[in-house]
Amino acid sequence: AVVSTQSTGTKGSTRAKELCRCRVERIAQVSPTVKLLQLSTESAHFSFKPGQWVDFFIPNTTLVGGYSMCSAPDPHYFELAVKFSLHPPTHWIHSACKVGDRPLVRVGGDKWLDPRTTSAKVVILLAGGRGVNPLLSILRAGAGTNTVFHLLYSVKTLDELVFWAEIEELRSQHRNIVAEYHMTREFPDYLGPKMTESFREGRITPDQINCLLLEYQKSVDLSDMRLFVCGPPKMIELFDRTVDIKCDYEKWW
Repeated sequence: AVVSTQSTGTKGSTRAKELCRCRVERIAQVSPTVKLLQLSTESAHFSFKPGQWVDFFIPNTTLVGGYSMCSAPDPHYFELAVKFSLHPPTHWIHSACKVGDRPLVRVGGDKWLDPRTTSAKVVILLAGGRGVNPLLSILRAGAGTNTVFHLLYSVKTLDELVFWAEIEELRSQHRNIVAEYHMTREFPDYLGPKMTESFREGRITPDQINCLLLEYQKSVDLSDMRLFVCGPPKMIELFDRTVDIKCDYEKWW
């Protein structure tokens, strides 16, 4: 039997029937604690929606990892940003995984959004730490569409803001992308004029989100907005209780 915190935490979630063989094409250390895996697959069964995740099977263990795609959907390519831990699949990625390895994956998840088909006019993406991964997939897929995507991304320190440069590039190239960043533990003394505009000190608060909803309601009906939250369980529970819109989330940490 397969045993893992991933398969237990996502029990009942929709999963693909097929396991897909993939190949590790590139590994990059993108922060002191995060490795980015770029993987390819030729499986005809592989596909995913923005916001979904994979069960990740490694050799010589019954334990299964669970990682959200951070890339936009592609039939032959995906990316995983994996933060270090001693959980065996994650530890294998950080200590033993190499280019050419061929792990198995299975796509799953029910909380996703396809920007090509959504009727939402505004989508707010609320990310805490590594919870940015599935929301970045949605953001990447939504760039250049008619929907506004507003990302609020909270980390402890600047080092953990692993996707900042790419998000800023998306924001500069696409008028429908809005992004702001919060640092809860260490706020740099000087960020420069461009960075200062979008950086905040301290946590994202429910009051902040409710004010943002009111601001958007000047031009968009609340029923035409969606809010996705991904982060630590306590963060999800707080916003689910206190914001004035239904929260879309999955809890599997």
